[in-house]
Amino acid sequence: MGDVTQTQTPPEKTVAAGTIEPSLLQDICYKVTGCAITVLNTIGPGLDPKIYENCLMIELAKQGLRFEYQRKVDVVYSNQRVGVVTLGLSVNDLLLVDVRSVASFNETDFSENICYLKLTHLPMVLMLNFKSSKLQWKKITYNPNR
Repeated sequence: MGDVTQTQTPPEKTVAAGTIEPSLLQDICYKVTGCAITVLNTIGPGLDPKIYENCLMIELAKQGLRFEYQRKVDVVYSNQRVGVVTLGLSVNDLLLVDVRSVASFNETDFSENICYLKLTHLPMVLMLNFKSSKLQWKKITYNPNR
């Protein structure tokens, strides 16, 4: 079983394209968090998450970050495709961004995001919560080799 952590510092992760520099992932996380803070400070807390996703995409584009919205990922079981999940945002093919507007994150939120990391083989999810006037965020990493 893989090792799951919620952390402020991203680990190194080897993927098919090569090794991801921790500083690159940290830089992307920092930029996305900055974009989220800008959005929250501009339009305020407590709205529907789709509104924050739309605003966040505008800010990500301003920062020159590549992103994909509502990426479809196959779910495979015993070498058979059994379904498809739709992700929110992926940034620079390195980071999943989960936008929420909830009282607080819960275990179901964390479990769901761990599944997304397993399906995508990406190193990190950045969970963003726009419910209150101060942005709440968590990083979740998954390393299948531990």
